[in-house]
Amino acid sequence: MKKFISILFLMSFCFIAMAQTVTLQSMEAYRTGGTYQLVNTDYNLDTTTARTFIFTAPQAQPTTQDYVVNIDSVFGNQTNVAVALYGQKSTIAVDWTQIGSTVNWLGTTSDTTIIISNATANRFRNYKAVITGTGNGRSKIDAQELKLFKE
Repeated sequence: MKKFISILFLMSFCFIAMAQTVTLQSMEAYRTGGTYQLVNTDYNLDTTTARTFIFTAPQAQPTTQDYVVNIDSVFGNQTNVAVALYGQKSTIAVDWTQIGSTVNWLGTTSDTTIIISNATANRFRNYKAVITGTGNGRSKIDAQELKLFKE
């Protein structure tokens, strides 16, 4: 019985951890075209919960990137929202490298658009955007896009 309870506990912990990560479909159109945009909307950001979005985009050519996210204040006092972008060259090595600096939004306006640009060409296979809020309140991720430019 102890094993069964332990297994249920571990499974529930895994489901909770997975609920905070959103994996977005592969960027198939990128391989045939130049720039590719992927837009998803309406993800809530509550209190101090971090939301992670993983973009898969394997390619053979180096690219530069632009990540754009639009965040809107819903209610409460979310005193800061931090947005960070990471790139990964190998899923085996789990080598996430931060792209640019973390951008902070202090929630002083009803909505804002944050842009993280990388002008250095690299060969990342996956991209991860981590958006974290602080304070009591809720913000909504209205729209986001990841643009890759072949170099």
